[in-house]
Amino acid sequence: MVFRKRRTIEPPPVVIGSLDGFANGRLHGWICDFLHQGESAYVEVHWRGTMLMRLRANLARHDVNAIGVAGDHGYCFRLPALPPLGRGDLTLVAEIRGTFHPIALSALEDQILAFFSPSPEVASLDRCRQLWGANQTRETVSSKTYHDVIYLPFTAGKLLDHDPHWGLYTADGHLIPEAAFRRGVDLTLVGQSERIAIDGEALDTAPFDTMVYGGPLLAHYGHFLLTTLARCWAIDGSAPVLFHSVPAVQDHGARYILELLRCAGLENRSFSFDRPTRIRRVVVPEPSFYEQHSVWTHHATALSAIGRNVAPVATSVPKKVYLSKSRLHSGVTGLDGEAFIDLRMRQAGFAVVHPESLGLAEQVNLFRRAELIVGTAGSAFHTLALVPHTSARRVVLTLNEFLNSNFLLLDRVSGGQAEYFSLKDDLILAESEQFSTMYAIRNANHLADRIIAVAS
Repeated sequence: MVFRKRRTIEPPPVVIGSLDGFANGRLHGWICDFLHQGESAYVEVHWRGTMLMRLRANLARHDVNAIGVAGDHGYCFRLPALPPLGRGDLTLVAEIRGTFHPIALSALEDQILAFFSPSPEVASLDRCRQLWGANQTRETVSSKTYHDVIYLPFTAGKLLDHDPHWGLYTADGHLIPEAAFRRGVDLTLVGQSERIAIDGEALDTAPFDTMVYGGPLLAHYGHFLLTTLARCWAIDGSAPVLFHSVPAVQDHGARYILELLRCAGLENRSFSFDRPTRIRRVVVPEPSFYEQHSVWTHHATALSAIGRNVAPVATSVPKKVYLSKSRLHSGVTGLDGEAFIDLRMRQAGFAVVHPESLGLAEQVNLFRRAELIVGTAGSAFHTLALVPHTSARRVVLTLNEFLNSNFLLLDRVSGGQAEYFSLKDDLILAESEQFSTMYAIRNANHLADRIIAVAS
């Protein structure tokens, strides 16, 4: 008698999962085989029978783990810029252990079809006409020498605008007017105090007889360009320059800070103190730029001299540039859905540039040589301060109805062609733990049409 080994029949996959949502080209969900939770499925997107994308469903989904499913089974597609779709044009299929299983799109199909539908009409974006801040010029700036000056450093653990202690004071405790950090329509003090009690302060003595005050060294790119460099009109590097800074000037990690100080001739000539310090003589220039208030008519002269010292870059520069924030993971303002705008701008012939990934010279090079620069309002556009009178046309998109007047102040002294448009009607507020304010685009495909139209 011959005995044959019975072949074990594998049970078919028990598919579990959910197609969770679609927004601005992003399609996401989770899927797996209940019987083999240690394995990953593959998910494919098909357009009119042709596979567009395939990826492994292996993203962490803690919410799925919380309902008793082990392992990582999430997926997220960023769909390409597609032409208008009909029902059934787009399909999803999961491959699990060699078998294929359709994923129903019916619950989201109307939303997907609306997203990829033609724009009802490519109405022009509204120009942004409301200002946040003042927009004035000043014909003169001044510099004054003070003796027996008291330097009080930033207070550890406090933001400078909540620190009433820091500043440059006279021996009897009065804030030196030219050294004050002020901004806004009313030139409000940013931290500091008009008068402070000096009695009882244990004071070090500065190692230099005479210093020039450079102001607060702000580690934010835009504020560094606008405020920290605003006293460079009176600084030639012949005397050591005193900043308020945490950490010490030479210890800052941002490359552009030391690079710009070098281009200003202040490399190894810039200092800060971490203790209250008495200085025999300080030359204090008034800033040539007060944020959201006013600018000196010759502000661009000193800044362009610094810009000329930024070494040229040999790489080619595209004629049309879109400055994108889609790769920022945290910050002041976020824009959910901008990644799809990136896709459409590339499709329209723009080079999509992420400024935070560029060095200073590369950013300056864009403003020197590009013909058209488009993007949402932000610090990247303040590179204009280093390249005044650039021939590049600038199309700046604000996320609400207000334009920060710093942009117009720079325009006053830098020239060139700039246009400002508001995206407020195309955005809704969203929640975020990474950004102070987060906006979500209602329909990034339609908004891209409008951005391309005003940039054309």
